[in-house]
Amino acid sequence: MTSITVHRRVAWNETDAAGHNHFSAAFRWLEEAEHDMLRLIGVESDLIDRIPRVHIEIDYSARLYFGEEIAVTVSVVKVGNSSAKLSMLVTHDGGKDAVKASYVVVNASSTTEGSAPWTQETRELLESAQHLEVAPKASSIG
Repeated sequence: MTSITVHRRVAWNETDAAGHNHFSAAFRWLEEAEHDMLRLIGVESDLIDRIPRVHIEIDYSARLYFGEEIAVTVSVVKVGNSSAKLSMLVTHDGGKDAVKASYVVVNASSTTEGSAPWTQETRELLESAQHLEVAPKASSIG
């Protein structure tokens, strides 16, 4: 199945008063990596606004601090008729787990209520056995 690893640093606005990552930052990391993956594998951009997350389970096992390098990996686990199960793993400090998530997205129809089946092309892209790597963006901070 398709997966992506995005290398980045924890941003200042992703930390809280205690100095480590705010819990909500992981949701942004998940979404950013997922969108990078969809764009890079060639999924049509208009699909992104039609695949809401309908279920998320997330566990935090380590604190992440401003400027710390992390790797965010999003992987397609299973593709159903109109939904897909994905996972996210955030690692730091040479590969130690910090955040794990499992979540489900649904292909929502743009013209009717409810879900719509994936197109054959989208299904093939999601199910392909490719892994993408995105290097950290250049930054003057860090």
